[in-house]
Amino acid sequence: LAMAAHDTYGLCAGVHTLSLPRALRAMRAIDAGTVWINRYGRSGDFIIPTGGFLGSGIGKDLGRQAFQACQRQKSVLIDF
Repeated sequence: LAMAAHDTYGLCAGVHTLSLPRALRAMRAIDAGTVWINRYGRSGDFIIPTGGFLGSGIGKDLGRQAFQACQRQKSVLIDF
């Protein structure tokens, strides 16, 4: 956790542990866009957004967040 806390990019992190409480604690403590627990690498699932925090840029690829980033919301109120 100490090494992950000093990362300036925050793109992704991997944690290997046999303890679920430790895994959940690490997940909350690590400031990264993706955190893998007991595995590492792409999920292969295109509904899971990817992207980093901190110095890794802005926004997400894949998933609903990426789709919504390409949209503009408009409110229209009409009385006839």
